Amino acid sequence: MTAIREIKGSSPNPVPRSTVRQPTGFRWDTFKDIASIVCSRESTYRTALDITAFDIPLIFSDLFRSFKKTMESMVEGLSGTVFVVISPILTGVVGKFLSKFMLPRDMQKDALHYLRFSMPELRDYEKFKQAKGRIREEETEDKRFLSSLYQRAHDQKRAQKYKSEAKDIEKFCDDFTPNKEKLEQIYKLKKATIIGESLIEGGWWGGFGLLLRAFRKHILKEERFTGTMGYASDEESSSLGESGDLSFFQKVVGTGAVFLSPVMNTILLNKVEDDKAVKKSKFLQLVKDQLDMTHGVYPKLGLLFTQTTIPKWIGVITTSQGWYERIERVLKLFTVIPSWWLGHRVTNGLLAKYADKELSTTHKTKPGILVEKEYLEPVKENDSFMTKLAKWFPEPAKIHHIINQTKHDKKLQDKAEDLHAKCLYKGFALHSAIVWVINMAVNYITKLRVQSALGK
Repeated sequence: MTAIREIKGSSPNPVPRSTVRQPTGFRWDTFKDIASIVCSRESTYRTALDITAFDIPLIFSDLFRSFKKTMESMVEGLSGTVFVVISPILTGVVGKFLSKFMLPRDMQKDALHYLRFSMPELRDYEKFKQAKGRIREEETEDKRFLSSLYQRAHDQKRAQKYKSEAKDIEKFCDDFTPNKEKLEQIYKLKKATIIGESLIEGGWWGGFGLLLRAFRKHILKEERFTGTMGYASDEESSSLGESGDLSFFQKVVGTGAVFLSPVMNTILLNKVEDDKAVKKSKFLQLVKDQLDMTHGVYPKLGLLFTQTTIPKWIGVITTSQGWYERIERVLKLFTVIPSWWLGHRVTNGLLAKYADKELSTTHKTKPGILVEKEYLEPVKENDSFMTKLAKWFPEPAKIHHIINQTKHDKKLQDKAEDLHAKCLYKGFALHSAIVWVINMAVNYITKLRVQSALGK
């Protein structure tokens, strides 16, 4: 990945909406509420982005190949969707379980609250002492903001759930007294939780290549790469080296990929504990910032990268059934990585940028409501390439930013939310279409390579 952006949570002081819409059926207001909920957290935004910009294009592109290849893609897409959704739940379960062995009995009930401390706060006692003030302000406001979104969408059950969680956080902060002993205990718990989830989630994705080969052989009853079934016979596939069982090397590397994430994260977390080494290395500085979670249970992009992307793609590329599948996997990897960071900027970001200009012109306001303001600065000659890229393709503003910027004008706020929702849906659709076209092109390249090798 060329650059890893921190997964942000809510803004420190989100402003709940003052009005609750009356039920009007499944109309545009409902879609606007859904867009706001999707955009309320980076985790939900990323979930929608992963589904629309990877899972759906993957499945729909393979519909034009063979039924069995489509089945494989559905397994891959469903796995991705499920793990993105359950990841925070899994973190909570791991954290609670480990707290039974790592914390005194009187501290175990607050295990999930302890995960809200960031790793920098747990490495510095002065920051740790001040951290409960940040948690009380940011985390409770985040919960109340989410409650206001669900209340507006007439989901009273979830609205009440987030209100209760806000009160629980306040009570924890009121009762919590920081000391150096607790600092060490909480740091060990959070570090162990990251490694523990890496073992589960990273293990699944590291072993996904082996799982896919087993699914192909035992469920689909195929001994060949299913992607070429539409234009190469079994005999031709065998002559191209697409048939046969896993080699010893594939078994060893495929099995090793299962344990890659926890081993890698353990080594990196140990490395960043050395302050002198971190100061000398930009890579370790990035690792120190990124191997962390927001809101206690939502992984930053760097942690997602080490838990999912790295083990998965090493596993599936290594265990590919022949070089045609392997090259196809490599080509698709090069579409996934930039899509994670740049894809939504090129689509949602540009749409938001133009909508922001429209909004500022029609309502006579300053730009920077629908995009983050730092991206509105002009490109300078001495800017790095990555900085220039960020300014050309801005980050679309999250709903918290939009509501904060328009809280003084209800009419402006309604228009901004309307444009935000349109940009979100159009951006997701456009991103999905672009990735689908790229996948279709990669599939066609495989077809041309195979037909050329067969002399067709």
